[in-house]
Amino acid sequence: MSINLNKCLIQFYLFTGIIAVTLSIISCNRINTERNAVNQNINRTVRKLNNRILLAIGDSNGLVNGGWPKQLAIRLRNDYVLNHSEGGRTIGFDNCGKSSWNALKNIETYLEWALKCSGQKPIDEIIILLGTNDSKTCFEGKKDEIASNLIRLIAKIRQFDNSGGAPPHITIVTPPPYALDSMVPDKARGGDLRVRSLVPQFHRIALQYHCAYVNIYSLIKPVFHEVTVDHVHLNRKGHAIVADAIAKVLNDLEAPEPPSDVLLNNYQLSWNPSQSRDVIGYEILEGNQIINISDSARIILPHTIMDPAVRARDGYGNLSIAVKQFSEIP
Repeated sequence: MSINLNKCLIQFYLFTGIIAVTLSIISCNRINTERNAVNQNINRTVRKLNNRILLAIGDSNGLVNGGWPKQLAIRLRNDYVLNHSEGGRTIGFDNCGKSSWNALKNIETYLEWALKCSGQKPIDEIIILLGTNDSKTCFEGKKDEIASNLIRLIAKIRQFDNSGGAPPHITIVTPPPYALDSMVPDKARGGDLRVRSLVPQFHRIALQYHCAYVNIYSLIKPVFHEVTVDHVHLNRKGHAIVADAIAKVLNDLEAPEPPSDVLLNNYQLSWNPSQSRDVIGYEILEGNQIINISDSARIILPHTIMDPAVRARDGYGNLSIAVKQFSEIP
């Protein structure tokens, strides 16, 4: 009896193991398919440094007089900055039950408005600074959906008919911090923790989906008490920090320093990091094809690679030369 029971248990564990592996493979294939679909419409043209049409998509922080979009326009005088910010706007939730505040549901309207303002000239750059309202207490149960909503938003932008031109380049900007829970209203409790968790997620999305990336959370957090008017919204000084950081990235066409000392040990690829301070990650290549990305200086490869190479990528998307030299450790 016990032998038969053991056989049944072994068969059960084997069966559940097979199911788990199968589901894992399906999940990986789905993620790769989704990533490839979003990346199909990447604008691979050289990014301009002037005479650009830029669309700023923000929330109440971008709407105020002297907010970051207006300050960005001052810093980019040779460009045309269009500000489509709205109080209460989210990446992908109906804030206070209002679908009109949901960027994912209304992005085509924003883009059509921008084309109308530009005289139907294609949009060159889109700067997305959203996520503060997605991090409110009422969306605690949906916080894991924020990153996937951002990916879907990127996909919609790239699928939009940009007046016959290439899709806009996209810059993802992290939300600014919230103050301590003891200093914010109930609707914002836990907000800073949720926003902080978005920072690495947005970083990863920027790498995976070839977007520029600006981390204003880390810039503002140490001085937040000096740059906020109500423990949530920024003052002019805070908006200046945001505008400076975005302008710096948008005006950067200098390639970063490459990584060095690339080593392959079985399936582990490692290297010494680039010396450039604005590097946000690395692309791993097999031939001319990107097969993986990493935000650290090592990665476990999914399969044997004959001739791997590694190149650094900065916040604007500039790439270093690819370093192909490597040694295989026996």
